[in-house]
Amino acid sequence: MFIISLPYPSLVSISTHRSKLQPNDPKIDDCVGKPLEECRQIVNSYVTARPTQFNNQTSLILDYRKIREQTDPGYYKIVLLTDKSGTKLSGIFDDGVVFYPWPWIVGGVETTIGPWDCDNLSPEECCTFVQGDVPDPDDNGNFLACFVEEPVGGPKNPKREDRAIAVVDSNLEVIRAPIIH
Repeated sequence: MFIISLPYPSLVSISTHRSKLQPNDPKIDDCVGKPLEECRQIVNSYVTARPTQFNNQTSLILDYRKIREQTDPGYYKIVLLTDKSGTKLSGIFDDGVVFYPWPWIVGGVETTIGPWDCDNLSPEECCTFVQGDVPDPDDNGNFLACFVEEPVGGPKNPKREDRAIAVVDSNLEVIRAPIIH
């Protein structure tokens, strides 16, 4: 069984996002470079071989997120990764710094925007700060917008014993080892 999460709830950018892996969250490296369907079989074989670790389950839901690309409809959104409580920005490196992965194009001119130091700011405060720094719409008429993402384990994104989360490219090939959490 697959759960499709395109392009949200997770706006993932390969250059700017890493999962908040906990010490006991298993990763399945054998899936990297494989088609999603083949990965599902690898995940289920992994689970079946460890019945006590997975409450005698023989399969997991393989939830996947497509990697963000500049051509995606939500390219103009910046991801604000919070701490587990969802109240403060943690950023991808747990330092509160927020990145935007592509140039912002205004009047045909590409400009690098960010990074922004949002350490100890709420998502709302960080969004206001970031949008104040980039007040002009891009050449497509979009203003920089914010998308708040809470890591697995937070109140709005609880850990689940029945899923693994993989990151795939536009061809549904796994590009990051699925994490069971």
